[in-house]
Amino acid sequence: MSSGVIPNDDCKPAFDKVRLGKVKYVTYKIDDKAEKTEVCAIGETKAEFKFEKFLSLLPETESRYAVLDWDVTTDDGRQFSKLFFISWVPDSCKAKEKMLYASSKQSLRNALSGVHLDHQAADMDDVTEEIFTLKALGK
Repeated sequence: MSSGVIPNDDCKPAFDKVRLGKVKYVTYKIDDKAEKTEVCAIGETKAEFKFEKFLSLLPETESRYAVLDWDVTTDDGRQFSKLFFISWVPDSCKAKEKMLYASSKQSLRNALSGVHLDHQAADMDDVTEEIFTLKALGK
């Protein structure tokens, strides 16, 4: 079931900056009055990227979506990256917000072609460097 919330015109170009390697992440939030998903923050370049800064953009009491370009090195030294689509819906959110983000996720996700992996997170234990690395490696 869809909520009717659609991505605004800035969502795809912001995602393209991540997909093309210009920045490491973008976060999105829903403006429920406008019934649109909008860009909340655009991240740093690979050289400037700090995981802690990304985590600080995930509020304890508000939901967000994010796309994160995660770099991985395999045991044999190969390097690659995976694009994650993250649905951040903290347990502390009200039921109405949880339902809105759940029912609006697919509309944004469909607009962002090129994402490799989906990740659902409800607290900071769900968004660790180890979790992203293991998931990117298929473990």
